[in-house]
This record gives sequence, C-alpha cells and structure tokens, in this order.
Amino acid sequence: MYRLPRSVLRTAGALLSHPVPLRANVTMKRPPLVRHFSYEATVTGIWQSLSQSTPVAYVQHGMIELHDFSGLPWWTTIVIATIGLRTLVTLPLAIYQNKIVARLELISLEMPELIKELKAETAYAIKKFNWTEKEARIMYNHSLKKQWNNLIVRENCHPAKTMVLLWGQIPLWILQSVAIRNLVSMMPDPTAIEAQIAYTELTLGGFGWIPNLTELDHSLILPVALGVINLVIIEIQANSRTKPPSKLQTIFTNLFRGLSIVMVPIAASVPSCLCLYWVTSSAYGLGQNLLLLSPRFRRIVGIPAVPSELTNPYQHLLQTFSDRFSRFGIRSKA
Repeated sequence: MYRLPRSVLRTAGALLSHPVPLRANVTMKRPPLVRHFSYEATVTGIWQSLSQSTPVAYVQHGMIELHDFSGLPWWTTIVIATIGLRTLVTLPLAIYQNKIVARLELISLEMPELIKELKAETAYAIKKFNWTEKEARIMYNHSLKKQWNNLIVRENCHPAKTMVLLWGQIPLWILQSVAIRNLVSMMPDPTAIEAQIAYTELTLGGFGWIPNLTELDHSLILPVALGVINLVIIEIQANSRTKPPSKLQTIFTNLFRGLSIVMVPIAASVPSCLCLYWVTSSAYGLGQNLLLLSPRFRRIVGIPAVPSELTNPYQHLLQTFSDRFSRFGIRSKA
C-alpha cells in the first residue's frame, strides 16, 4: 500500500487547519450618491405646503362663510372679501408707511444746520488737537451718522419701515390667491363635501361674459384690465414725485412695468375667479394710491405736510399724462 510522504501530509494538515478564504477581502468602491433635483417636484411641494397651511385655511373658510352668510354669488363674494381684507390690512400699512416717509423728509431738512455746526466743530478740533485730514474726516462722518441716528430715534422713523406695505401686501396677495385656487382645485381635501359644494357654486357664480368662474377668461378682458391698472399705478407713482428719480428708482420703475406686462399672459392662464381677485386687488391699489395723494386725506389720517407734497395732485397727474400723450401723438405723426 502506497503512503504519502510525511512532508506532504504536514503541508496538507497545515492547509486544512488554516483554510484559505474563499473570497478575498476586497474593498468595493461604491458610486457617489447623486441627488437629483426636480423642479416640478419642488414647485409641487411648495404649492402643497401653501395650500395646506393654516393661514390659507383661515382665508379660504372665511370666504366660504362670507358666501354662505350673505347669499351673494361667488364673484361678488370675491370682490367684497378682497376689499375688506385690503381695507383692514394694506390701507393702514400704506398710511403708516407714508407717515414714515414724511418724517424722514422732515428730519432731512434739519440736517443742513447740523452739518454746518459739525463742520465748524471739526475745523476747531483740527486746530486744537492737531488732527490730520483723515482723522478729521473719520470723526466728522462718525458724528454726522450719530446725529442722523438720533433724529431717526427721536421721530421713530427707521428707513426700513418704508417697506412695511410690501411686508403686508405680498403675503396677503399670496394667501388669498392660494385660497381661491384651493376652491377651484377642491383642495386640500377633494373628497370633502364642503369643497365639492364650493366648486359647484363657483361654476354657477359668474357674471356677464364669465358665467363659470372655474374657466379661463377667453375674452381676455380681465387679464388686459389687470395689466392696464398695474401700469397706471406705476405711472401715478412715478409722476407724483416732485424730485428727479434716482437711478435705482428708474430701474425699479422699468422692472415693475415689465412685470405688469408679464402678468397679462399669466392672468390669462388661470381660472377667471383668480384673475377677478387680481383685478379687484389692483383696482383697490389704484384707488388707494390716488387717495393717499390727497392733502386733505393725508391731514385727516395724521400724515405730516412735507415740501414734496403736491398741492393739487390730481391736476398735476392729468397735466402730466396729457403732455405725455401729446408728445406721443406728435412722434407718431412724425
């Protein structure tokens, strides 16, 4: 009988006692994780968050309650709700903003005298303390800024408050727009009987050339009216200034003109009830701007008189628009 040599047996025993692993310990490189950004998913998520938010729910239910309590058609309900909310929110903010702007203008009238005194004090300090021109300029600017801040604190008219109207108007516009859109889309719960009833009533609660408020305004009357009203508001604000506009003001004026034109096709692509709200809101804004130009109304609500205030604002606007149309007519003929 043949026997294997002992050396072979020892080698085999060593291999059996220390088996070779079947799989080598190889570190597998995983591909890097890539996050895919979806614009549609992001917009949908934002829209759902807004439509299901508590403020939108309050506005939406408030409009439904107003409609049910008054018994008015939906187009009238939208108009009344818009006027009511803007009267409660944006009109007081607009009055307050005009007060801040007037106070800033009044304290700016005190600055020339303060500047004169600071220049005299700086000239005296240069001689007494041997300040260099750079040191004198630094101290002068510091003192001037301090005096201006003291005036702002005294009159409680921080320049940031001149934007208070936008802080209230834009959120209100978004909330009510989403609330009306919810009524058309039967959101946030399409299975709710209240949502279905509101949608059905919207289909029957139109007016004139728009019997169904859930459909588009195919006549384009409301979208065009929206663009015209917004442009008129911009022109009133631009032409009611008594001082030449700054470069920044000119840029913003042209920007808002462009946005007003862009809003026309956007308004033509949304349900007519939403377009009706936008037109009503802009029409209210037009009336609000005209009202705040009146010196008599400004005194009634406590807006102080300022040198830049127009004595006869409406005549001034009529004359300005008349001159502009006359120049346009002459150019077109030429």
